Order: sequence, then C-alpha cells, then structure tokens
Amino acid sequence: MPAGSVKFYRSSEGWGFIANRADQRDYFVHASQVRRAGYAALAEGQRVRFDIGSNAKTRQPMAVDLELLEPIISPKLTPTAFRPETPRETAVAAFMPKRMKR
Repeated sequence: MPAGSVKFYRSSEGWGFIANRADQRDYFVHASQVRRAGYAALAEGQRVRFDIGSNAKTRQPMAVDLELLEPIISPKLTPTAFRPETPRETAVAAFMPKRMKR
C-alpha cells in the first residue's frame, strides 16, 4: 500500500487529492472512499495509506481503501489553559455581551 498526504479535500463537494510520496503523483479521492474507511472528512496534510484503484467513470487511477497513519488534531480542539473551566465560567463567558467596535 502506498502512503501519502492529503493535498486538499473539499468535503462540501465530496472529493480531493492525495499526494503519493513514492511516485510523486496526485491521486483523486472520492467521499465514498472516505466514508467507507469510517471517516467524515480528511484534513490537509493528514498522512494516509491507500490502494490504487480505477475510477469507474473516467477510468483514471484513484485512491481506495484509505487508512489513516496519524490523526490530525484541530487547533480549535486543543486546550488553551492547563486548568479546566468550571460550568459557571463557561456559562458566564457564553452570555457576556460582546464589545462594540468603535
């Protein structure tokens, strides 16, 4: 199985490309293959292992049977503080009025 990294993936359109390190080619990947692997989407730069199959419509090579090599953690999900927020702090932050721009 070749390995590569996700060049880009447009989840709204359901397709993207994976750059293969071995042969320096980009392989098309369809959302059906991503869902079949058990994932909702792929992130740019994410390392994956895949097989090379054939697109039924265009007969061009495409990535099939995807397997993640290392998950990518979104910066939005990483903690910003070393202590957890209390429920009160969370509620206060959610209902605080936003400052008006001058």
